[in-house]
Amino acid sequence: MIKRILVHRSPAFEDIELYMQNGFNVFSGASGSGKSVFMESLLAIFGIKESNADLIEANIDLESIDIDWAEYGIPQEDDEIVLSILKKDKTRYFINHTSSSKKKLNEIVSGFARHISIKGAEELKPRNLLQIFDDFVCTKIPSHRTLLETFRGDFRTLEEIKENLATLESQEQNIAQLKEFATFEIQKIEAINPKEGEYEHLLELKKMLSKQEKIKEMIGQVHQALEMTPIFENFLNLVDKQCPSLAEGLVEFEALLEREEETLNDLDEVNPEEILNKLSSLAELNRRFGGIKEALEYVKEQKQKLQDYENLTFDKQNLQKQIATLSQKCQENANILHQNREQCREAFNEKLNAFALELRLNPSQTLINKRAMNEQGESECQITLGQSGIEVLSSGEYNRLRLAIMCIEAELSDKKGILVLDEIDANLSGEESEGVAKILKRLSQSYQIFAISHQTHMPSLADWHYLVQKNGEKSKIIKLDYQGRVQEIARIISGANVTPQALEFAKGYLAQNGIES
Repeated sequence: MIKRILVHRSPAFEDIELYMQNGFNVFSGASGSGKSVFMESLLAIFGIKESNADLIEANIDLESIDIDWAEYGIPQEDDEIVLSILKKDKTRYFINHTSSSKKKLNEIVSGFARHISIKGAEELKPRNLLQIFDDFVCTKIPSHRTLLETFRGDFRTLEEIKENLATLESQEQNIAQLKEFATFEIQKIEAINPKEGEYEHLLELKKMLSKQEKIKEMIGQVHQALEMTPIFENFLNLVDKQCPSLAEGLVEFEALLEREEETLNDLDEVNPEEILNKLSSLAELNRRFGGIKEALEYVKEQKQKLQDYENLTFDKQNLQKQIATLSQKCQENANILHQNREQCREAFNEKLNAFALELRLNPSQTLINKRAMNEQGESECQITLGQSGIEVLSSGEYNRLRLAIMCIEAELSDKKGILVLDEIDANLSGEESEGVAKILKRLSQSYQIFAISHQTHMPSLADWHYLVQKNGEKSKIIKLDYQGRVQEIARIISGANVTPQALEFAKGYLAQNGIES
């Protein structure tokens, strides 16, 4: 519920700060006093309308609202959140004083706040009607809930499998080309026969080949120099000295020389052109795949794809069997769901007609028709008033029917919320207005209701009555005590010149509804 609302500098109000109560809140006042301006501010904080004030702020009690705040990244550290709209050069939205957006604000608030003003709301759409109807069926047939959940799970699985089959069938159309491409890629790489580290090794060989003649010439000169090593030994003997490191170094050097000669001998058997061609092929693999390791991984992937293509027919047959089994199960459960709904249709219509009668609506008719299967089954719920479908109802009839559906929904669930109404009793007869007031009083057990009224019935049944009146150039809102309520209801009855008879009628009407001084 809204605990507090602040409006600063709107077209009608300089500053108002109201601490609101749960239940049925009704606003009345003379035409042009600012009632609709206040309601627009209230709807702006819900992201339903554009802001009409420099600042609008509302404190929302979390405990009375059934919504997962964590889903929207709002920590529930306190028992309330603060919604704010600041309008200067541009309009900015805040949740708990943290910058947000109108879209996010509307998404959050739409989970618990409803606005009854125009046609086209969710309550009377077939999908929503069927959800409410199913909740009703569950009170008559408890197994309906489990069956419905089972059906929904099976139907979603069935749709996923159908999507997988469609993908396979699409692949199947191109299977020959896909197999040909994979085979070509595998053969192309395997013809090169790449090995990890081979590219670097061949680069070294290429360097050796380029220096082969010079190395051979230098080896000859080194051999000539090594023939002089006895001179070193003679010198050491002559001076009676030893140099072990020289002997060890010469042995190590001769071993190195021998290895290099062996490498040169091996190079004589190497075809330089083959090395250059192999290097070119490996360089292309490096360029395309980033390395030989990656190229070999690619070959493995293509071989797996070939295997998958071979398994495609088997997979397709398996999916077709799953679809056949699940389709049959869904069909059987959809039939039972439809039968349950047909069985409870009259009882639901009876309940709806009780509310319709109170709202002075024509008798309703609830229809459960067959339709193409979706995750709700094969049923579609439609409601008519008399011989008229929902689409041709007047705004007054449409909104009163919405209230009737909301009453049933409120009985079936403990969901709490906020309901805002713009002069819903305008252009209604006295009996129709009284019916709306009584229904709203009933709904105020589940909703915190904000309503504007120009008739006596809603103010007389309201838990809290507020007067909106001009105060110089601007307006103010006053929460009325008993005497104030009597005076305002009498004004609605007799106009600006309140008569004693109107005052007595107002007292009697309030007493009739259990409100006395």
